[in-house]
Amino acid sequence: MKRKLEALGAVLAAGAVVCGAAVASSSPAVVTAGTSSVSDSSAVLHGTVNPNGSSATYFFQWGLTTGYGVGGKPHSAGAGVNPVAVEETAGDLLPGTTYHYRLVATNQFGTSVGADRSFKTAGRPPPGVSTGPATQVNATGATLTGAINPSGESTTWWFEWGGSTSYGQQTAPKTVAAGSSPKSVAASLQGLLAPGTIYHYRLVASHGASTTSYGNDGAFMTYPSPRPIPRVQATTTPVRARRSPYVLSTSGSVIGPPWMPDQYACYGNVTIRFFRGSKQVGFTLAGIQPNCSFAAQTVFNRLPGRKPHPPVRLRVVIRSISNAYLATSRAPIEHIKLG
Repeated sequence: MKRKLEALGAVLAAGAVVCGAAVASSSPAVVTAGTSSVSDSSAVLHGTVNPNGSSATYFFQWGLTTGYGVGGKPHSAGAGVNPVAVEETAGDLLPGTTYHYRLVATNQFGTSVGADRSFKTAGRPPPGVSTGPATQVNATGATLTGAINPSGESTTWWFEWGGSTSYGQQTAPKTVAAGSSPKSVAASLQGLLAPGTIYHYRLVASHGASTTSYGNDGAFMTYPSPRPIPRVQATTTPVRARRSPYVLSTSGSVIGPPWMPDQYACYGNVTIRFFRGSKQVGFTLAGIQPNCSFAAQTVFNRLPGRKPHPPVRLRVVIRSISNAYLATSRAPIEHIKLG
């Protein structure tokens, strides 16, 4: 009997350990609760954390979407087995704006995430701002454009601009009346800029110092004066096409000056012309790609000319058409034969 009791005691003891482990080996239980003290720029977020017997930490996440983006500081929730009320103040919020938030807690056994909840801050929302394109660009100026949603309140706006994303200069402030639909705005920099220079700009709108909205950065380059002459490289193959149809492939590149970014230098068209003597017998237009290259095919179904007798010798003239940033230029002349 004594041995049976000892054996039973050992089994019960082992069971207690297993049960204890079962209680401890669990991630925290988390509940995202409501909010309090909601103002136009902050709110107190609430929730509960049950550490489930293992030392746990918690933090809140919040943001404009369920992607959140802002995380509060981690805090201890202890190591108990009962729910603990927790809170965090979310600050630097926009007025009149809906935010999402949730509670997250972790211990040595895992991480638990509370359900998503949302709240809306007090006051009117900030103005909506969208930086538009620079128009009427020339060598010494441009017109900056954008759109503003006043969000129901009279709104002051201006453009920041300069040689970098630090800007440094701004246009004179102007005002759009209260409303709930986007308003187009524009400001002229005509006669204020240097030729061949990259400028950055953005639209700014404000309901006051605490509710200022910034548009995305935009950039443009004024036209150089004079326009640089690019270097055009091209090759037409084959040098000798023996059978019809005679398919000729021309490829190459238009290379601007090293200081000019490709986005300004690499656009436009290249003309590919074929001459027999002084008469043009073939023409192809090729677009310049974003990497400054171009490629095209020209097909002659028969030998060109009034009295074609093989081989027919052709001169290939390849020229880049001028654009706002580069002058016209020509590749070295090539010669090919058909037949």
